[in-house]
Amino acid sequence: MTTTVLGAGYAGVMAANRLAGRGEEVVLVTPNAWFVERIRLHRVATGLRENARLDLDTVLNPAVEVVQDTATKIGDEKIQLASGENLPYDTLVYAIGSGASDQNGAYRIVSEHETDRLRAALAEAPDAPVTIVGAGLTGVELAGALREAGRAVKLVSTAPGRRAIQAHLRFLAKQGVEIEVGRVAPAELDGLVVDTTGFTVPSLAADSGLPVDEFGRLLVDEQLTVKGHPNILGAGDAVHLDAPNYLRAACATALPMGAHAADVITARREGRAGEEFRMGYVLQCTDLGSGRGRVQFLHPDDTERALAIDGRAGGLVKETICRMSVRWLTQERDRAGRYSWPAGA
Repeated sequence: MTTTVLGAGYAGVMAANRLAGRGEEVVLVTPNAWFVERIRLHRVATGLRENARLDLDTVLNPAVEVVQDTATKIGDEKIQLASGENLPYDTLVYAIGSGASDQNGAYRIVSEHETDRLRAALAEAPDAPVTIVGAGLTGVELAGALREAGRAVKLVSTAPGRRAIQAHLRFLAKQGVEIEVGRVAPAELDGLVVDTTGFTVPSLAADSGLPVDEFGRLLVDEQLTVKGHPNILGAGDAVHLDAPNYLRAACATALPMGAHAADVITARREGRAGEEFRMGYVLQCTDLGSGRGRVQFLHPDDTERALAIDGRAGGLVKETICRMSVRWLTQERDRAGRYSWPAGA
């Protein structure tokens, strides 16, 4: 029996490593021969880092067969590829992630391609101001990196709710970022405009006739399985499950989901019922530029605790977590089942 994994992001590589290390035949479909540390893309966009790539063989179990292609449609027993080939599968893990752009005219850093587009625009207009729309983690980290690179930056946001976001905006204001709270008409946005208000997902699931939510995310049950398609499981940003209902798009979510999808497949191979997926959060780390950051401690249901680490100490913890995100993949590559995650709320 062969498991085919679509996508070589955090969820896909984790699932592939966990299964391959247990003796499962695994095929990984990915358009690139490298792994992208998406949590580094804000620094790539501003020129503070050359790229966010790691050779795929540095994080992937060597027993995994890599097919360098793109899935265009999923059938009951085969996958249509952009090359024109049909790839058969027994079990499928849908882990294509997010990163598609709606091309609304603004720049984005949702993918390598979009990041390179912004980087080129910044290089062509070195004196142009940059307006960032959205004060989520992507917008905040990009603003910090741009200020570190010496750019004039305005950050536009609706009223910030979480304590951490308010702290981010206060810090950025001290660094010279112009903060504007409230809705702003597109015509009022100055210079290069970067949209960081959210991610979209590829339309592969919808194009394949699989059940999706209003955002195009693949719907899965508590075992990360698609209803009516017991041999298709999903993990990462491109899937949605109702419970737990506090999950957010992040590598902190994708890694446990990829590992759990592999555990469900293993359990079924052994004649056992797979367990329900449960996970909790511990902290949320933010890079604020110039070696500074904020680490907000969390309850398992993603609500904030009263404790946070700021400044250079926060930046050090942030960098450590970024490195550990890759290390967890390599540890799973070397010994299947080693990765674990916090219990759910």
